Amino acid sequence: MDGSIGTPIPRRDAMAKATGAAQYAADFGHTGTAYAALKLSSVARGRITRVDTAAAEAVPGVQLVLTHRDMNQDLGAETFIMKGGHMQSSFMPLTSDEVHYSGQIVGLVVADTTEAAEQAARVLNLEYAAQHGFASIDDPGRTKNTVEKPEITVGDADAAMAKAPVRVDQEYSTPAQHHNPMELYATTASWNDGKLTVHSPSQWVMGQRAALATIFGIAAEEVHVVSPYIGGAFGCKATLLPHTVLVAAAARRLGRPVKLVVPRDAMFTVGSFRPATRNRIAFGAERDGTMVAMVHEAVGQTAEVDHIAFPGTNVTSRMYDIANIKTSESTIATDVNTPGFQRAPAEASSFFAFESAVDELAVALGMDPIELRIKNEPKVDPVKGLPWSSRSLVQCYRRGAELFGWDKRTPGVGSMQTDDGVLIGYGCATATYPSAMVPAAAHVALSADGLLRVRTSAHDVGTGAYTVLGQVAADVLGIADEHVRVELGDSDLPSGPMSGGSVTTGSAGSAVHMAAMALREKLLLVATAAKGPFAGRDPATLQFASGHVVGADGTAHSLADILKASPAGSLDASAEWKPDLMDAEKMQASLLGGFALEGPVTKTHAIYSFGAQFAEVRVDPLLRTIRVSRMVGAFACGRIINPRTARSNLAGGMVWGASFALLEQSQVDHPRARFANQDLAGYHISSCADIGEVTAEIVDETDTVVNAIGAKAVGEIGIVGMPAAIANAVYHATGIRVRKTPILIEDLLG
Repeated sequence: MDGSIGTPIPRRDAMAKATGAAQYAADFGHTGTAYAALKLSSVARGRITRVDTAAAEAVPGVQLVLTHRDMNQDLGAETFIMKGGHMQSSFMPLTSDEVHYSGQIVGLVVADTTEAAEQAARVLNLEYAAQHGFASIDDPGRTKNTVEKPEITVGDADAAMAKAPVRVDQEYSTPAQHHNPMELYATTASWNDGKLTVHSPSQWVMGQRAALATIFGIAAEEVHVVSPYIGGAFGCKATLLPHTVLVAAAARRLGRPVKLVVPRDAMFTVGSFRPATRNRIAFGAERDGTMVAMVHEAVGQTAEVDHIAFPGTNVTSRMYDIANIKTSESTIATDVNTPGFQRAPAEASSFFAFESAVDELAVALGMDPIELRIKNEPKVDPVKGLPWSSRSLVQCYRRGAELFGWDKRTPGVGSMQTDDGVLIGYGCATATYPSAMVPAAAHVALSADGLLRVRTSAHDVGTGAYTVLGQVAADVLGIADEHVRVELGDSDLPSGPMSGGSVTTGSAGSAVHMAAMALREKLLLVATAAKGPFAGRDPATLQFASGHVVGADGTAHSLADILKASPAGSLDASAEWKPDLMDAEKMQASLLGGFALEGPVTKTHAIYSFGAQFAEVRVDPLLRTIRVSRMVGAFACGRIINPRTARSNLAGGMVWGASFALLEQSQVDHPRARFANQDLAGYHISSCADIGEVTAEIVDETDTVVNAIGAKAVGEIGIVGMPAAIANAVYHATGIRVRKTPILIEDLLG
C-alpha cells in the first residue's frame, strides 16, 4: 500500500490562501446586504436608564436600531441558557437593561453602508446608573468559589509534606490574555423562505447550527453555517458568539442580508479570553530527589454572569510518580465578559506555575532539572493507577537535551556568559496535552475522473486539516495526494467535531479512515466480481498502490478500470466513528451538534501527548532586556500524519509560549473595571524580532489505543511548557526567580 501518511506534503490550501482565492467569512457577498455596527457599554456594571435613538435613526441610510427595548420583544433570555455549551456565555446582550461588563454589546445599528452604521452607533445615546465594578481577581472584596469536581486526593499530602526533608512552596500568577487572530470576528446572515444561512468564522459549524436552530425555533436542517476558511482561531471561534445571534435577528427583521465585521478593539469583549490565574504549588521530596508529596491549589478568574472554570490540576497531578497528591480548584468572579478557550486553556497557565516549581525543587536539591524529572517518571497514571496508552516523555527529554546541547549547561546562576558579558540562561520544562476523542462522520467518493473526494464538516483553523484528512484517505486507497479533494467547514457536510482540544485529526481522521476502508472494500468487491478485472480472485490477496489494485502475481489494474465495472461508474462510502467506550446515544447526540467527549482518562487508559521543551535566553546585564535566542521542543504525539504540518503546529505553539512568558498581558484599568490595552499597539505579542532559532522535533511513537489511526494531540501542546522553560532560563541567567508572567525588565532590576 502506498503510504501517504507520514509524508511532509505542503498544505492543500496553501495556494488559495497565498493568492487570495480563499474566501473567509467576511468575503461572502449577498445581493442587497445591509451593514451592522455595535454599540458597546462604557461602564462595567449597572443598568441602562435611558435610551435615545433619535440621532442614530436620523443618520441617512440607517435601517434599524436595536437595543434591549427591541430585542426583548423577539428573544427571551431563557432561550440562551443552553445545554451542550454552544454559546460563549449564558448571558445574551440586549435581553435586559443590565450591564455586566465594560464593552458589553448594548446596541446594534444596521444601515445601507458600513460608514452610516458606524456613525449611527457613535451617536446612539445611552445613559447608565453605574455601579463600582471589579475586573481583577486581586481586587479587594472578591470571594473564592470552590470548584468541587476537579479536587484530587491521593494518599496524605499534608502529612508527607510535613515530613519531607526538602520542600518548595510558592505562588505563581498569570494575567488575563486575549485572542488576536488576524481574521476579525465577522458574520453575514440571510433568511430565505424561513431558512437561515450564516457565514461566520467557526471552529464548530455543527454546534452553531444546533444553537441557532434552538434560538430561532426552527429545525436544524433549516440552518446552514458556512466557514470553509478561518483566519486564525485557537478557541475564540469555537462557540457561538452573541453578535452572530443579533445579526441573524436583525436580518430576519429587515428581510435582507446583514453583515457585521467586529472591529479589533471590540474583540476584547465581544469574544472570550484566557482568564487570569493564581497557583500555589508545593513539593516535598527526599534528598535523593524522590518526590513524596505535591499540592496544587489553583484559582482562576471567571465572570459574575457565568461561573466557568478551566481546571489544570487534572493534568498537573498526572505528571510525576508521587504517592501523595492534593489539588483544589476555585474561581473568583469579576465584572468581565465570560472567559473561554485559548490555546491549552488550562494547561498553559497551570504548567507555567507547576514546571517553574519543579525547577525550584531541582535548585533546592542541587539536582539537574532533567534528571529530577526523569527520576520521578511514573509507570502508570498516579491518580487512577491506569496504564498509559503511550508515554515517551523520557525519550523526549533525552532527544531534546541532545538537540539543545544541555550538556554544555553549567548549573551556577549567572555562570554562562557571552564574550561581551551578556548573561546566558538555560531552562527546561515538561509539556503535555490530553488526547480526548469526539464522534465524527465522513463521506468519501471516487469518481471516474480519478478524483477522491473527502467530505466532513470538521475545520481547518490553519493547522493543516485539509491536508492531513486527505492524506488519511489517500493512504487507505493508495492514491496520490494530488488526486484528492477535501471539503470542510460546512454544516451541510457529514458531522465533524469542534476544532478544539486538539481532537480534529484523531477524531475526524478516524471517521475518514473508516469511510475510506468501506470504499476500499467496495472496490475489492467490484474488482473480484464476475465482470471485474480480478474476477474470482481472493480479495485478501489484492493490494492498493499508485492508483492501482495489484494482484499477488504483479497484475495491476487502475482504479478507473475497476470503476468501469461498477454500475454507476463511481463508488462512495460513508462512516460514523466514535471512541470505543462511548455509547451510541452519546455518539448520535454529538453528531447532531452536541459535544460528547471521551478521555483523556478512560476506564482502561490515560491518554496524553508529551513533550520536553528547552529555552536559551540572553539577558543584558545592565538593561536587563531578555531575548529568547533558542527554543527546542521534542514531542511524542502518536502517529504523525504529516510531519510538515505537525512541526508547524508545534513551532507555532512554542512561539506563542515565548509571547506568553515575556509579552502578553491584558492590563486592567482598576477604577473603570475594564481591560485597558484593547488594540495591537498596547497588547504586545511576539514578532520575528523577538524569536531566535526554533526547533520542533518529533519522537517516533506508536499508540494502538487512542483511535483508529493512532494520532494523538498536536495542536496545543507546543505552548504548554515554553513559558516555564523561559522563566527557568531567566533564573539560571540572573538568579532572580520571577513567579509571574509576563516577565518584564523591571522584574529583573531588583
